[in-house]
Amino acid sequence: MIGFRFGAARRDLPLGHDEAARFLPWVVALMVYVAGLGGIGLIALDETVRAAERSLATSLTLQVPPDTSKARMETVLALLGQTKGIQSANLLDPKELARLLEPWLGPKVPLDELPVPRLIDLQIDPAGPPDLAALRQQLASVVPEARLDDHRPWLAGARAAARRGESVLALVIAAALGLIALSTVFAVRATLRAERSVVELVHLLGAADAAIARRFTMRALTLGLIGGIAGAAAAFLTLAALGGAGSVVQLAAPPGAPDTVAGIADWRVWGILAGAALAAGLVVMVSARLTVRRWLAPLP
Repeated sequence: MIGFRFGAARRDLPLGHDEAARFLPWVVALMVYVAGLGGIGLIALDETVRAAERSLATSLTLQVPPDTSKARMETVLALLGQTKGIQSANLLDPKELARLLEPWLGPKVPLDELPVPRLIDLQIDPAGPPDLAALRQQLASVVPEARLDDHRPWLAGARAAARRGESVLALVIAAALGLIALSTVFAVRATLRAERSVVELVHLLGAADAAIARRFTMRALTLGLIGGIAGAAAAFLTLAALGGAGSVVQLAAPPGAPDTVAGIADWRVWGILAGAALAAGLVVMVSARLTVRRWLAPLP
């Protein structure tokens, strides 16, 4: 008889019949959206720095003043070709320079009207790199204004900036999960207050705390997964819409730095979005269960 009454009363227990519970999926969707984009940002930062290290660790850039004579330029190229540890030296033509300067100056770069230095891309032997101090001295004897960049300062700054960015994104993800848990607690408490008489009645009739908590928990899990899937889908659509926008990462990079921002074809993006939705559902489920069990504990 008690079991029958409890079974009939279960229709009055589900989380979701009050305004607070109806608002829960929207909160979860927003937080999963933020957490999903934050996780993708972590991938982009880490992969960009790693790819830049792989690419720039074997390259140097030599800047030569634009008014350098052809004879001096040929001397510089000959010197580079004879330097031990340098595998190749490629003088960039105006079209390549225009492509590198396009993010700053636009698609039509008037190189002939600007004092743009000539750039020589050097590929070095990672097993036996050249003596940079000696090379700089030799270059200074031919073209005193020549500048040899080895990208190490940029890489060190990029690594430091990436670490700071990853810390911020990790805090954002943690805060999003915390807000999901907090919102669930408030929603479940609001439902318990609204259904207090029914919950106390079925509890008095002998329903186990675990059975009552399970009803709230499963409904909360459903709402959490609905919100999580919606948030993950919104993050996916945002990433798809921004497709090629990752090239802005290159604005602070030296010549030759790769563009390796995560895109929708990256399986890790799918994993992060799916994981964010599932994590949100689990956080909602656990938070709801703990809240209900704690609320039922003092009841006789």
